Amino acid sequence: MADARLRSIYFHAGKLFNTKQYANTKVSEIATAAGIATGTIYNLFTSKKAILTFVIRAALEKDYLDSDIALPVEEADLNHLIELQVKLHDRIFNDIFRITDENGLIIKRFKQMISDIFDMSADILLATGNIETNASILRELAKVFFPAKEKFFQVFEQNLTIYMEDGEIRKLDYPRVHVQCINDILTWWAMNANILMPEISVPRDAAREISVDLVARSYLIDY
Repeated sequence: MADARLRSIYFHAGKLFNTKQYANTKVSEIATAAGIATGTIYNLFTSKKAILTFVIRAALEKDYLDSDIALPVEEADLNHLIELQVKLHDRIFNDIFRITDENGLIIKRFKQMISDIFDMSADILLATGNIETNASILRELAKVFFPAKEKFFQVFEQNLTIYMEDGEIRKLDYPRVHVQCINDILTWWAMNANILMPEISVPRDAAREISVDLVARSYLIDY
């Protein structure tokens, strides 16, 4: 059964580690943000590093937060976290970015791809954001993350080219820059809006609708 305390720690610790970095975040700050006594956090986790790897595992492993998690939570197994990263990359490149069939015919439209990227981002940004921000602490995870990130942008650009050639989206100069722009819009609404503006809680469905509409209106020829 899900522990509401762990869910609160997941979000607030993930936000603090991502915005302040691991080294600059105190356990007491996490406790205050999560509405939990500092002593309780030390009863729930064996170390600050355990909190960080817990955040990453919870973001990458669906249903983990809803499972019966043994307490106190220890530092997550590194090999397991790497396996979760590999599964994520398989999802990205073999599902989300698979827009053509074996004959080169388009089987996923631009707007659907954008919506899929949004959902993926909303699921995993507390993991990938923290791996990137705290790469010096998470060296082995960073070694897996950064090549995959570069491939992500390369394949995204290739897909934009396919949609341009098909006449679905408008012709673009500097497509690599557009890839970054689109990704920034989606990730902002998927997670960063709620992290940086916590006083305005944007429901996920609303954030998806807003961000996908912004991108679709900017790029689709017929919209």
